[in-house]
Amino acid sequence: MLWLTRAALGAAISIASLVGAQAAEKISVAAISDPGFHAALWAILNKKVSDPSIEISVDLMPIPAMIQASMTQQYDIIPNGVLAIPQMAEAGIKPRIMGTMIRHIPGDANHTTDLWVKAGSDIKTVQDLKGKRIAVTSLEAQDVVSRRAVLSEKYGFNASAIGGDFTWVEIPAAQFEAALEANRIDAVAFSNVLAYKIEKSGKYRSVLQGSKDLIEMYGGPMPTVLEMGYAEKMDARPAAYIAAAKLLKASADYALAHQDEVFADVAPKYNMTPQDLKGWFTSYASMPFALGPTDKAVYLKAWQSGEKLGVLQKAPAAVEPFMWQNAISE
Repeated sequence: MLWLTRAALGAAISIASLVGAQAAEKISVAAISDPGFHAALWAILNKKVSDPSIEISVDLMPIPAMIQASMTQQYDIIPNGVLAIPQMAEAGIKPRIMGTMIRHIPGDANHTTDLWVKAGSDIKTVQDLKGKRIAVTSLEAQDVVSRRAVLSEKYGFNASAIGGDFTWVEIPAAQFEAALEANRIDAVAFSNVLAYKIEKSGKYRSVLQGSKDLIEMYGGPMPTVLEMGYAEKMDARPAAYIAAAKLLKASADYALAHQDEVFADVAPKYNMTPQDLKGWFTSYASMPFALGPTDKAVYLKAWQSGEKLGVLQKAPAAVEPFMWQNAISE
């Protein structure tokens, strides 16, 4: 039976989905507690797609908890930012990229990596952000690093984490609106499905369209979140990982093919409408769980940005050492 327990704010949401016979291989999957991720995994959780050879468990958690879990290697498959791959390698961990979980959809309607201010704010342009306080979930989150890269490389700001042109304030995303309304911060980095919902509210105004800038900088839509595993685990059980990768992609494909069914169940759990989810999947981001034609080239350019920002000691010269040989391509 599917069970869903909501703990205190910031706690992980654990969802167990048992697939197949008792002899099935077990694969643990982590995901971000976000309606997009929940929708993409809905078919697995509700046994709409299955494989008798594997048994998948899924834990949904906030981004900071996910970052910590990726370093402890407690999950078999976990999402992570593009820059996290070489960061983990620098720490002695051997990550392997299985595919892209979230990729920006090109177009003027995409505001998933914007910076937002109150509609009546005196901040009118990106230049007006200098010296201001910007709320983010985590300075290590890929969407935040991407915004910093845009501010630095396109607009010429010092986007350093400390001592730069901005004061970065790390708070949970659930507190963004209250902090902005109370003038404790000046701008916020709404992300993923929440960004779509905020844009439609009319209460806030974008002063930086990061997704559009990133395409100009990198030559392709930004793959913001990767699907990854660990070399030792993957080498020990290749067949289980191949089956899991196919099942995860099948689940994401099911969400797109059965939007009314999936979004009607997922959206209310996150205080949003099915139409919000449809809009996000249409104009903001795709969740392919596979490699796209420009993904590898964008990974490299994003790593180069990470080195410039001091997030990476040195950008890798090639993607292939980090790729899983069985990665699914679109």
